[in-house]
Amino acid sequence: MNAISITYIAFFLLGIAAFYGLRPQKAVAIVYVSGLLFLPVSYYPSLPIEIANAEMLSSYQIMTSALPADSLINKALIAAITALVGAMIFDYRKLATFRPTVIDLPMVAWCLWPLIQSFFRHVSPAGWISSLYILAIWGLPWLLGRIYFHDRAGRLQLADIVIGATLFLLPIAIFEGISGQRVYEWFFGVHPFANVGAERYFGYRPLAMFEDGNQYGLWVCCTALLAVWRFKTLPSDHNRKLHCIAAVILCMMAIAAQSIGALLLMFIGMTVVLFDRLLRYSIRAAVPAMILISLALAVYGSGVIPLRSIAKETVVGQVALDVLRTTGRSSFSWRISQDQQTIPQIQENLITGSGQWDWWRELGRRPWGLWLLLVGQFGLIGLMLALGSPIAAMLSRLRNSQSIQAKTIELDETRDDPSSALVLAMVVVIMLIDALLNAFIFFPAVMFAGSLLYRSDGRKEPNPKALQQLS
Repeated sequence: MNAISITYIAFFLLGIAAFYGLRPQKAVAIVYVSGLLFLPVSYYPSLPIEIANAEMLSSYQIMTSALPADSLINKALIAAITALVGAMIFDYRKLATFRPTVIDLPMVAWCLWPLIQSFFRHVSPAGWISSLYILAIWGLPWLLGRIYFHDRAGRLQLADIVIGATLFLLPIAIFEGISGQRVYEWFFGVHPFANVGAERYFGYRPLAMFEDGNQYGLWVCCTALLAVWRFKTLPSDHNRKLHCIAAVILCMMAIAAQSIGALLLMFIGMTVVLFDRLLRYSIRAAVPAMILISLALAVYGSGVIPLRSIAKETVVGQVALDVLRTTGRSSFSWRISQDQQTIPQIQENLITGSGQWDWWRELGRRPWGLWLLLVGQFGLIGLMLALGSPIAAMLSRLRNSQSIQAKTIELDETRDDPSSALVLAMVVVIMLIDALLNAFIFFPAVMFAGSLLYRSDGRKEPNPKALQQLS
């Protein structure tokens, strides 16, 4: 038994024990988030370091945990299963209160789609295995978010646990950012992405226990956004100093990671959070924004706009490439090029997908974005089902929030308000956008999306305006 297997077993036992001493809601969040943060990614085969760190191997044979592939046991799976088993043992009555809604149907269909796909196409991994995997990676966080974090108090606790747990990465971030050494390899052996994109403008981007440096950058940027929002919306009679310190530290960690795309999305989100008027406008603009994002995703993945030809054969494209090279961001154009070269292969099974996790192998390259990887394996049907419930949950929640003024931010934590829903929705949107060019995602966003729906027991949450009138 190797070190990773022992660590997974120990985490499972400790995770179940956490439910004995903590309230189930808090235990669910701590177990899931800490598993994603601190567990080793997965078991990687023993390879010579010069081969394991080679870009060719790490790019084309190590897949994201978000989709089923040849390796199915990983940290995201263990974290989700441990949280569910603990809840089933210590809080089964709460789980029994769950009542599905129409918005849950796309998530259910997404979990079942690989099994359905296997009836008319040869699939790898097997359809029922892929369905169980997607249920664990996507379905369980969604379900736990629906049950435990559907009100403002739950969303605040979930955000605080993500913030607090991420602060424990600070020593690793400082050490790896300065030295370039990888703590992961001290305990669990070679990490295939240890050196991919590690050197930044200044120093190195940390890796910690993440799948990829880009995932670390996205995680700390999303968490910094949450921390700034928590500090801004905290009532004046609370201890704001600690929240201010946490927000400053996480913002410094995000900037030091130097993940430019994630930083840009973080700053846009912070601009919305810091200005109440933008908060109200963003609520009203949520529906058209999500429509535009969906259209952009469809256009990018369809190949209707020949981005590769534009970059190579037009003046504008050449200028853009020169700017990217000058600023050291040539990896951005390289990722787009990789994606665009796989589109003809994707189009062969565009609607239903190929059913193969390594559908890209004949090309000698694979897309770097999650959504193209998903379409290649599960088709546009799979993509629409995967995005259906999160997008529907965001739009449903934000539409309901249009009548609530941003001044209700400091209501009692048992009452609902647009702020807690909006900031979690923004994190979900950031993840969706980042997944265009990044396969290693911010997994808590799936739980965040589930938390945006109304109470799972069928009762509606109280309306803040009505509560104010009664008080």
